[in-house]
Amino acid sequence: MNTRPPFETLSVLALLALSAPETTRAQVQINASDMFNQPGQYYRAYAGSSDVDVSGRLGGTGGPQAWDFTTGPQDITLRFDYIAIGQADHAADFPGATFAERKTNESDSSTAWMYLEQAAGRGRMNYGFYDLAFSDTLPSCPFTPPIRDFPESIGYGDGWSVATVFLSELRIPDIGDDEGGGEDFVIPLQITYSASAKADAYGIVNQPGIGFGECIRVNELAQWDIAADLGLGDGFQTISTQYTRNYYWLRPGRGIAVQITSKQLDTPPLDEFPVAAEFIRMFETNHPDSVPDTPSIKDFRITVSKDGALLTWTKGTGLTSYQVDVTDNPGLPGSWTKLATTASNYLIDSAANKPGTPRRFYRVVGN
Repeated sequence: MNTRPPFETLSVLALLALSAPETTRAQVQINASDMFNQPGQYYRAYAGSSDVDVSGRLGGTGGPQAWDFTTGPQDITLRFDYIAIGQADHAADFPGATFAERKTNESDSSTAWMYLEQAAGRGRMNYGFYDLAFSDTLPSCPFTPPIRDFPESIGYGDGWSVATVFLSELRIPDIGDDEGGGEDFVIPLQITYSASAKADAYGIVNQPGIGFGECIRVNELAQWDIAADLGLGDGFQTISTQYTRNYYWLRPGRGIAVQITSKQLDTPPLDEFPVAAEFIRMFETNHPDSVPDTPSIKDFRITVSKDGALLTWTKGTGLTSYQVDVTDNPGLPGSWTKLATTASNYLIDSAANKPGTPRRFYRVVGN
């Protein structure tokens, strides 16, 4: 609120900002606190050991709609632990990361790591990964630059994109001659990774072990441009481009609750691809339940001039319209009357500050 009126006589004396009514249900929003970014947090998930038919399970765009993932492959159980960077293996290769995700296959105890930072105002920054299954000769793959794989706040309709480069190696076993004894051939690789994502659907997701809840579905198309250095003096030359489509069901208090990934293809997979290479379903976690933010209107201000009063405010998360009410006696029940409804974050009351106009109090109610 302005502390000094632009001229001495002022008929607008007070302002009142109100949050949205409790009966209004805002669109679900995924925030940083819903993701896994605190050391000590973990979750366990079912996964498959081979390709799985997902025909009819992905759903369409928009909503609301329901996804039932209480059934699915569970040949493998994965455990995801979140670890402070000082206790994480291989952390020296990923400067800037503040915590790590360790994925453990409980059937064989194999692990893979991802190195992360929850950056205020930006989102989850991904600095790269360490995975012997990806490359046994160069498993440490720092990203240049790091990518923001999930924004700090995600709502239905939001979109974002990423791009980075990392190095790897491909081992080609030597078949040798009849006497054997040959050495494997290792080819250096440079991989350019890019992806575009959009929160394209919303509704309810039902999971084994932890029940159902509101969710947002993210549809991500990832592209992998693979270049190899064959040692011919030409440096890295592109040899292949591969695509995958990832679906993430994000849930308040559960982060990535379900993930389904297409097979890797030479062309972009269809939105409704029939076969998945990965189908991961969370069934256990110690992540605290989400505490929904109450939609609120902030920074309510007034600027008065000879043309009236300009009311401005900061739009509230999940609110799509605003009703501005006015009264000359806020303590009198039933005295509030609607001045206007707007989708903007401002309103001009041209009647304010005019001769004969009584003092005016305002409130803004979000819907």
